[in-house]
Amino acid sequence: MIRVGKVLRRALRGPRRAVGLRWYALRCFPEPLEAFLRLAEGAGASGAAYRGQSAALTAALPDDRVALLHILRGCTEASFALPAALDLAGLERLAAARPWNRRYLAQIVASLVNAHLTARPASAHDPDFWRRLLPALRRVGRPFLLAGDSHSLLSRSVGGGRRAPTVPVHLLCSAGSAVGLANPASRSGYGQYLARTAAALAAAGGRGLPAFFQFGQVDVEFVSTFRRIARGEAAFDPAAFGTFCTEVVERYGAFLGEHFGRFTAVHVVGIAPPALSDEAWAEGYCNAHVAQLEGDRDEAEIIRAVRSIAVPGLAARTALHRAFNDRLRALCRARGLRYVDGFDALLGPDGTLDRRFLGAAQGRDHHVDPDAAGPLARAAIAAALARAGRGG
Repeated sequence: MIRVGKVLRRALRGPRRAVGLRWYALRCFPEPLEAFLRLAEGAGASGAAYRGQSAALTAALPDDRVALLHILRGCTEASFALPAALDLAGLERLAAARPWNRRYLAQIVASLVNAHLTARPASAHDPDFWRRLLPALRRVGRPFLLAGDSHSLLSRSVGGGRRAPTVPVHLLCSAGSAVGLANPASRSGYGQYLARTAAALAAAGGRGLPAFFQFGQVDVEFVSTFRRIARGEAAFDPAAFGTFCTEVVERYGAFLGEHFGRFTAVHVVGIAPPALSDEAWAEGYCNAHVAQLEGDRDEAEIIRAVRSIAVPGLAARTALHRAFNDRLRALCRARGLRYVDGFDALLGPDGTLDRRFLGAAQGRDHHVDPDAAGPLARAAIAAALARAGRGG
């Protein structure tokens, strides 16, 4: 499903839908705005497809040109998604544009690439796709591969300054678990998907592309819970949870070693502190997509089962998440991987997730708020890329 979020809300507010042509002209300068619009269209941005997503958008955006302007505005938001069929020749021409604001160009390019990969994930298995894509991205900034569950959306925004921005190529594995990557019978098939991507990148000479993997939150919060339910364990057993985490990290590391072991710079991003409140767990919180991929019963049954088991309080769960990250850090030391840590930066005075990172959900969602936490994630990725560039 295409999410238009704030961009749709801006369009429906009527008079404020246009931010003014000067806003675009300043970001495209010295490229003429109309020429820049044609370049974006040639690369795969479609005002007609964007307007056609819903009757509300069709009514709010009077023509395809206005819709295209909304796309170019929306691309500045990390959570923005759009319908796009990437034209590699057009992308190469767009990448050759020379606006002074390189970060704006990177935001547009990254949005188009990631929209294409979301709609056509098999493109990542074609070595020719990477042979053409990577040189184009390097003309724009510093590209990096990002693969992870939905929490990795936090890390996919364009970072860096206007001169040398980071450009994420995101392989979203929504509701994917770390432990499932090495399982060929996994319902999601994410492990096979990433393995084939690694092979395509290797064939295209792309092993030098910095790679970031952000899995584990699903395992710690949900897979462990589902396993307890399957075993009928009402009481929480810290020792059993520790054994589970060790299994997850070992299998995760084995998968990365087998398929990405010869890549130059492989990074493992630690999980975030828990965002779900104690009340949400007590009410039987269940993520439907995770349940579909990792559970063994329907959502309603899982909700009843979650209500019947003991879930540690927020402070204890925060400590368990930190302990999982300690295992990830040890894995990276043992396998020569690079660990990316943003855990402590998200904590508040009481040692749990700072309330400003909860967003509107206020503990009713297992994700941290992307608007509040996004700048921290961008900074962590940019710092890791800088270290990789120095060989550190």
